Amino acid sequence: MRVTLPPMWFDITRPDYLADDHWRCVEHEANRLRRSLDAGDGSQALSDIKCVVESIARIVLDIEGTPADPNIPFDTVVNRAHQLLAGQPGRELANTSVFGQVATQASKIARNLGQIRNEFGGGHGRARTPDLRDEMVSLALDAGLLWSRWALRRLGYFSEGRPTNLINDLVTQPQNFHAGLLARRLQAANLPAIEARHQRAIGVAVGQRVMRETFVVRWDGLEPCLASDDLNTWPRDYRIGLAYGLWFAPDDRVTLMPQSLREALKVLEPVADCADDLTEWVDRIIRATVPGGFASTSWQENFSAARFVENHLALRPPEERPALAALANHLEPGPPF
Repeated sequence: MRVTLPPMWFDITRPDYLADDHWRCVEHEANRLRRSLDAGDGSQALSDIKCVVESIARIVLDIEGTPADPNIPFDTVVNRAHQLLAGQPGRELANTSVFGQVATQASKIARNLGQIRNEFGGGHGRARTPDLRDEMVSLALDAGLLWSRWALRRLGYFSEGRPTNLINDLVTQPQNFHAGLLARRLQAANLPAIEARHQRAIGVAVGQRVMRETFVVRWDGLEPCLASDDLNTWPRDYRIGLAYGLWFAPDDRVTLMPQSLREALKVLEPVADCADDLTEWVDRIIRATVPGGFASTSWQENFSAARFVENHLALRPPEERPALAALANHLEPGPPF
């Protein structure tokens, strides 16, 4: 048999930020499918379209950091991958209910490919040849490609927002950010939905990048957080990590300055209590720096910074006040000369 397909029937596109080795896996399975169809081997094509879908699903789980065991059933792997991608935020993505229902139905259709492959596909030594018709192969291809195209479009956003990728780029790619890019990648990271440790690690990387005077990172990762009290958009642990990054460098050097002092405390204002973190940070600052304020700033700036911390005491819970009082006392400059 030979299935007749229109031009560009398999026009899948590589998503941005998808690693080379992951894309090679998708291409490998897609090329096998093309060869099966070119050879008129519909039975093998059914196995190959199932492998295209499974490869994409396993890549999703691998990027998430929860690789699927080789023995997990196909429909379970696809379902888990779909659930991860279905909640992926992105400026260009359609997440309203009716479109979400369409995507969910596409995943359910694609999950039938496991059974189809078992009953009609190649890779089995059979005693009888299945009755396989052109329309059956075309339907299976449509089912697999519908979900695969949807998943690949989302996989770019999913990849660029993964904590490891984002942190690595913030730390090691000095020219990697332009205006609006970090905002998009933070949205793709889906901060409210990821683990607290990942929220905090991203916040630290953003704060430390801001202190390296990367203004586009400041515009996208710090200033919107300063302007918002929303703990859903800018969660607690992102804020704590951001404040830490404004005060300490990757090598643990103290980078606290009058501006970063104010910004960190303002970032933390919506957080109900961060006494444990503040106590540790202030202790490190006191041990690592000389009292009397910042050596590179004027007496007036040091005096203003100490007063800011003192005035901030009344806004914070009692548990934080000893650390803040110690910080204000440490920053208090001597008498002017």
